[in-house]
Formats: sequence, structure tokens, C-alpha cells
Amino acid sequence: RKAATLATAAFFVGVFPANVQMAADWRHPPARQQAAAIGRLPLQLPLVLWARGVAKGAKAGS
Repeated sequence: RKAATLATAAFFVGVFPANVQMAADWRHPPARQQAAAIGRLPLQLPLVLWARGVAKGAKAGS
């Protein structure tokens, strides 16, 4: 479980540059799509912290 949650945290960190690129590419679509692309950026930090928190609580090899 610990390895899986650390991998999940790494995944969230790894996806962040793609989300930044998506926000940059979606400068011209309707405002609703722009808001979705930009709105997901600050949500990634809580996801990474959540996954790390779960990893800290998990036993190795579980």
C-alpha cells in the first residue's frame, strides 16, 4: 500500500506539467473550459499531500 500511494503522489506530480500545458493551450476556448483547465492546477497540491499522508500511515509491504 505504501508503494502504491507513493506512486500515486509521483503520478500527480508528473501530471502537473501536462495540466499547465493544457491551461496554456486552452486560452481561447469558452470561459467554462478555461476555468476547468486552470482550476485543476491548485487542486493537485492537496492530492499530492493526501497521497503522501496515506503513505505515511501505511505499513511497508501492506
